[in-house]
Amino acid sequence: MCLLDPGLKPVAGHHFDLDLRLLRALARCGHEVTVHGHARPDPALVTMAEHVGMPFHATFRVYPYSFPPLQMPSPSDAYRALELATAQDLAAVAKNDLWLWPTLSPYQLAAAAHHADSVRQIGGVWGLPRFPHGPDALSWATTARKLAETPHRIVVGAYDELLCQSYQGFAPELDVKRLPCPHDGATNKPRPTGPTCLHRIGFFGHQRPARGIDLIPELVTALVAKGHEVVVQDSSGQLRRKGNDARVTVLEYIDDFPAELARCDAVIWPSHWESYTSSLSGVVSESIATGVPVIVPSGCIPAQIVTRYGCGVFFHNYSSVAILDAVAEAARDFAGLCARAREAAMAWHDQNGTDRLVAWIEQHTGTMA
Repeated sequence: MCLLDPGLKPVAGHHFDLDLRLLRALARCGHEVTVHGHARPDPALVTMAEHVGMPFHATFRVYPYSFPPLQMPSPSDAYRALELATAQDLAAVAKNDLWLWPTLSPYQLAAAAHHADSVRQIGGVWGLPRFPHGPDALSWATTARKLAETPHRIVVGAYDELLCQSYQGFAPELDVKRLPCPHDGATNKPRPTGPTCLHRIGFFGHQRPARGIDLIPELVTALVAKGHEVVVQDSSGQLRRKGNDARVTVLEYIDDFPAELARCDAVIWPSHWESYTSSLSGVVSESIATGVPVIVPSGCIPAQIVTRYGCGVFFHNYSSVAILDAVAEAARDFAGLCARAREAAMAWHDQNGTDRLVAWIEQHTGTMA
């Protein structure tokens, strides 16, 4: 089996952790897996892949979060160039039992369609078209129409039913199946008991502008002044730091991200809601899976998922004041919030997790033509 991920370039962020979880879960089930990432990976990723035993191949020239080349006559032509380059790169990938795209983007689906009749493929999407490229939606719709009109061996899925439903508005011809979300939480089960008061608060993930990196220093200072301990993951290395305080723990890359998250009483996800109106969040998913209450912006897909599970508190504008008000709201009924978060974790594991995703893949691999 080949795991295909052009976004596998840095260690920080979503891709490395997800791919490693999938690699290990597939290996536990007896599958032999090779991993194909970006053609020019960061040296830290190469070192980490060797350390964890990931069989990494530097394959894909296109990085999903880069803008298309501007020298092309039009944005559509530039986007088409991403598709064709990736389709060419796939010629170097063995046509074995299955190609698995853990984070499938529209141009990658278009590239995969070039090989739709020669190898079985499964792709999972984390967001809707139009991010990060404008022509994403047209590319997806065009490829969906092509796949609907001809025999193919590609299954497309999304990691939440909200996305499955929304994809009908882009291309109703393509059946986007609901995939188990591969976030497992700490030790794959919720915490048995919760804290009695809100004390230790965490900020996790790949800190960047869309994720509220500019607010974090001010929030940390204010939370410490109110008597909280704070843990900040800064895997991107972009966070401004002011002095040292024993009540503030700053982490870089974390081998066991959910275990560190589970040491917190609550997690703040101080993101711009506009950046997540069409995509999921790994930090929010891991918080739910671990049974840790989460504070999120209203009006985005992660907020809708938190509402479904009943395990969080919301802020309604992008400011430190609004987020601190949400922290105070969480503290007022913290015992009840923790109880709801533990119930949410149990409900999460009824449907989700990396092992469930692997079982889904095995089932659909066996039934694909």
